[in-house]
This record gives sequence, structure tokens and C-alpha cells, in this order.
Amino acid sequence: MALTALLAGCGAGESRALDEDRATRRAEQIVHQAVDSMSPRPALRRTGLRPVGACAAEEHGAGGRLQVRLTYQLTGVAEGVGEARLRDSGGFWMTALTGALDKANGEGLGAVSVISPCFAAGSGAAGRS
Repeated sequence: MALTALLAGCGAGESRALDEDRATRRAEQIVHQAVDSMSPRPALRRTGLRPVGACAAEEHGAGGRLQVRLTYQLTGVAEGVGEARLRDSGGFWMTALTGALDKANGEGLGAVSVISPCFAAGSGAAGRS
């Protein structure tokens, strides 16, 4: 599975403060970096509820910080079962899972999810009027 070396070098040189816009862009980059390296290249369908929510590291979101979570369903992946959980140097976590959908045809299904580090509420697009 091509998901094992996906985050090599990710986040290197990031020195700007994280906000919703930057977190969303970086999460999208990580997803596409992972999928673009797969062969055959699967189709992506964004799933999940809201991309921005309370920071999971803070009990009940009491700290007012946020984080971005993007999840995509992958179709058309090669059959196989695999799981990867990787963290880049910027604190983003990616979890990827693939499994067999149709063993007779060698087709599989997968999901990729990226979670950003926590950042201050009111920064980026969420803080704009």
C-alpha cells in the first residue's frame, strides 16, 4: 500500500501561526499527497459533518480552540487491507484505512482522514465578518 511514506517532509519549514484557512489547506494537501501516490489512483468523495470543530484535546471544547478534520472516502483502490496512522512535523495526523470491497475483481474501498493541531478560535475564515 502506498500509504506508508505519505507524510515524509510534511510541515517542514512551517513557521506561520496556524488558523482555519491554513489548517484546511494543509489538510487538503496531505490528503492529495497520499492519494496522488496511489496506483491505481482512487476517486475521492468528501464525507463527514463539519470540517472545523472544537479541539478534541480540550474537554468539552472549554478552551475555545478549534481544529480541522477532513475525511474522504476512496473508491477504486486496489484490493488489500491496510492501515496507517502518521503524524507530520507540523502536528497534523493522517489516518488511512483500506480494505477489500470485491475480492473477485480485486477492488477495494478506503478512507483518509486528516486532523489538524488545535488553533485559536476566531482566526482565519471563522473569525471574519
